[in-house]
Amino acid sequence: MPKNTFFRLDEARREEISNSAMHLFVDNLYEDITMKMVLDSLSMHPGTFYRYFEDKDDLYCLLIRNVTQKRAAYFNNSNEDSLFQFFLTGLFGNVNGIVTEPLNELEIKLTETLLYIPENILLKIYLNVLKGESFPLIKDILRRMRVDGYLRPDIDDDLISFMFESMQFNLVLFFREFDIKDSKLQHKISKYFADFMGHGLLEDHKYSEIVSDLKKAKE
Repeated sequence: MPKNTFFRLDEARREEISNSAMHLFVDNLYEDITMKMVLDSLSMHPGTFYRYFEDKDDLYCLLIRNVTQKRAAYFNNSNEDSLFQFFLTGLFGNVNGIVTEPLNELEIKLTETLLYIPENILLKIYLNVLKGESFPLIKDILRRMRVDGYLRPDIDDDLISFMFESMQFNLVLFFREFDIKDSKLQHKISKYFADFMGHGLLEDHKYSEIVSDLKKAKE
């Protein structure tokens, strides 16, 4: 992740760097992006860049972390059904078309680049960004859902949090392995997992209520 010197920059400068970098990673294949392209895109001297980042991978990790945290903050401040949607959909957003997506178009396109980056970078993203970032959030969602009577009584919070934390990573691997690039098919597969996992987590009557409410909202 970026060095402390990057976070000492004012917010406007950090946003400017992030937006320029997002355009670069969205518009080019990851492996085609050279350090010269990075420096030109950011209008930055090499010495300045290395004061903020270790390398290109470090910069990309920052961008993915930003969009992950943005989505988490949005859903964490939403109602219980929205929390449940985030719980089931993770990085790739709502699969049912109900919950408002907090990411802008550029940020959504950035998340889609995860399907094409080299596998070693994907693993780095999981280990350094996704793993640990979402675990406490998911545990908190489980706690709130339990208090409100949503969860089955035998759910183990640590196990389920770990399963959901790694689910998006495994879905990306699945899409890559079978060359599934169509977004509608990706959403259909994600929805299958959401329904499957949701049915196993929730009390039957609560699951029925959520499904019914989502169907009404979609009509």
